Amino acid sequence: MSRTTASDNLVWNNPLIRRYARSLFRRSHLWVYLTIYISVVLLLLFLNVVGRELDEDSAIGRTFFQGLYSQFLMAEIAILWVWSALNSRSALREEVANKTYDFFRLLPLSALQKAVGILVGKNLLCLLLAVVTLAAMTLFGLLGGLPVSFQAQILLLVSSVAFCVNAVVLLSSSASPKRRGKMGVGLWLVLLVFFGPLVFGPGLALLRVGAGLQEATTHHVPFYSIEVPVLMLIIFLALYFGLWSLLGVLRKFTFEGAPLFSRPAAVLFLLGYELIVLGLFLPHLPGGESLFYFYWLIVSLLPVVFVPVGSINDRATYLEALGRRPAHPGSAGQGMRSLLLQQCNLSLGIVLFAIWLVFFVIVSHSERIATAQLIKDAVVLASCYVFLLFLLELCVVYEPIHGKIRVLIMFVLLLYLFLPLILAVTLAVPSLHLYSPLGFLADFVSFATPRRADFWMAILGVNVALGVVPALAIRRQYMQILALRRTM
Repeated sequence: MSRTTASDNLVWNNPLIRRYARSLFRRSHLWVYLTIYISVVLLLLFLNVVGRELDEDSAIGRTFFQGLYSQFLMAEIAILWVWSALNSRSALREEVANKTYDFFRLLPLSALQKAVGILVGKNLLCLLLAVVTLAAMTLFGLLGGLPVSFQAQILLLVSSVAFCVNAVVLLSSSASPKRRGKMGVGLWLVLLVFFGPLVFGPGLALLRVGAGLQEATTHHVPFYSIEVPVLMLIIFLALYFGLWSLLGVLRKFTFEGAPLFSRPAAVLFLLGYELIVLGLFLPHLPGGESLFYFYWLIVSLLPVVFVPVGSINDRATYLEALGRRPAHPGSAGQGMRSLLLQQCNLSLGIVLFAIWLVFFVIVSHSERIATAQLIKDAVVLASCYVFLLFLLELCVVYEPIHGKIRVLIMFVLLLYLFLPLILAVTLAVPSLHLYSPLGFLADFVSFATPRRADFWMAILGVNVALGVVPALAIRRQYMQILALRRTM
């Protein structure tokens, strides 16, 4: 009797892959894609040969084959980064359109088997054509004198980015497969904000090489105190975010309706993200240039703001958590209040901000920021962040009672972010822009003479005053949740 391994269950014995294979490799479908692919390949070869023949001063040699290698590399990228991503994104939407999504949910498969089934099964034809393109690339690369190590790095780069892109788009579609384009677009924006700044730095360094891809394999960028090949750094970033996206997909498949991050995962993701960002920016910070300090501040704050949104526990989750605690007389009330505070979104946000604050202190000391100024900045940023957490928690505790509370909260958020900026321009009082978190962060560009130092007490007072009413409203709902739990 043959032994079935875990890899067999993931790929070879995966019913989703077999199902997609039967659809993709039908003769009525297969010949269309093969005809298009062969036509494009022949057209590329024809144009290159004709172009070379028309150029009387050049002969077919290494440069010719290196040009073919680059063109087939672009084709490989189009297949693995664009075509396969479209296939992965459409998988769950097709299940909904065909009214088979409920059947998909009830399949006796693990979350990992479902994810691999979609990522591999929907892209079987892409993978087949990618292998053929890779074989042609390798042949042209060898004929063009490209080192095997260079080709291996390019292959690793293309594969890792393809994995990241496909995992991200599958996560986007799994967030709300039954709603076309709403949550998906929002999640795409968040992912762009997260990943864009981290990939931008190494990508810019890659573009600065200028001489071509082959030189990029020897180009290095600083990461902490070591020099890292820029291609390997991009590969590492792609694998890091790809793995986190895959974990998000597995969580969505396992706990439908659950937040994207569990609380431990939110902390681990933030730690990893901040360590990566610190490694990218730290070599440039001791030079005393405020722009690097400002860029680090913006990039490092992004997950502190957005991760709590992806980790929201709703009112029903609070009641469920309290329900798992056996009710005992005497100290039951105190224990339930403590448990509620541990489970609430406010506590997670505060933990995430405390982690970021450690990195903020490290970077500020590296930039030789005065301790007094560091404390003032930390206090004001904390007050802004707590007010934003209050707005988020108001949505959570009041949405089951007032369905349109989210619209009101969004209006208050827009006023908080942009009204001081508008008043600063309208009233010709530049200092008013500091009362907006956006304006306060923009003042970090002024490294030599920061204006925020003169107004930090006033800004703190405004944030505290704004937070009183939301804090009282949240406390009232917490008391109602505890009272409801006692009656259950």
